[in-house]
Amino acid sequence: MVTYGDMMTLLLTFFVLIVSFSSTEVVKFRAAMDSVREGMGIWPENNSAIPNVYLRNLQDQATESEEVVEEIEEMQKDNSALEFIEVYNTPQGVRLILSDSLLFNSGSAELTEVFQNLLERIGAVVARRSFNLVRVEGHTDNVPINTPRFPSNWELSASRAVQVVKFLADNSDIPPQDLSGVGYGQYRPRSDNDTATGRARNRRVEIFLEFADPLISPEAARGYIINE
Repeated sequence: MVTYGDMMTLLLTFFVLIVSFSSTEVVKFRAAMDSVREGMGIWPENNSAIPNVYLRNLQDQATESEEVVEEIEEMQKDNSALEFIEVYNTPQGVRLILSDSLLFNSGSAELTEVFQNLLERIGAVVARRSFNLVRVEGHTDNVPINTPRFPSNWELSASRAVQVVKFLADNSDIPPQDLSGVGYGQYRPRSDNDTATGRARNRRVEIFLEFADPLISPEAARGYIINE
């Protein structure tokens, strides 16, 4: 019995570690916890290893992400320009990928009118949710650029990301402190740069809508603390 008890304790610890080190969907997590409780005969509902408020917050975040994905997909049915947006639900939140051809003219960081209208609609959807971080990433293909304003693709991609951030800050209710922009140049391609189609896929802007850990305060999640 002692050996059996030790083995059960080790198995329990093993499964708890797996759960704690992974980004697990709430539904799957609850199913795993129920399975362990049922098999081991321990961990009553009111004595869970994970606080119930934490699970509720995770569920709320998952629901918000699904709502954003569904709302953008509905918008795509009414606007042909929105067909070029790819939207994905991720463990951290929502990922949007926007085609370069609609966003900027070649070699420019100025937002096209189509892109501005697009960002206004996206901003309205995002502002109604409680994302802790809205991160904009600029990407280019590997075709060199060398102009007085953009000596390389680094500057071009970073400038495009910043222009998107500034537009969202000025034309939506997203808190500016939640916005950030970064440029990756040509170094994170989605496809092969040897073809025109591949280069077109690599020229893009990605917007990440992310939640922080529910146990972390919003201020700490954003990287700053407000002195009271």
